[in-house]
Amino acid sequence: MKTNKTPISKGLAYLALALPLLFGAPIIVTVGFKALNKDGVLWILVIGIILAVVAMIVTALGVKNITKSFFDNDK
Repeated sequence: MKTNKTPISKGLAYLALALPLLFGAPIIVTVGFKALNKDGVLWILVIGIILAVVAMIVTALGVKNITKSFFDNDK
């Protein structure tokens, strides 16, 4: 079973990009909620939510590329 290395490496690059976002986005959302309660600052919470959505999209793209390289039958 020969796998195409380009989609695998591209998928791993997406997952490597998503890893810090998956840890950082919940922290920023938590800080955003605390800032909203304390000072009424909303922009930190909005940035955290945007980063969480970007993390989910990048993770899905990475998994899609990796599974595409394993199950693609083009030769």
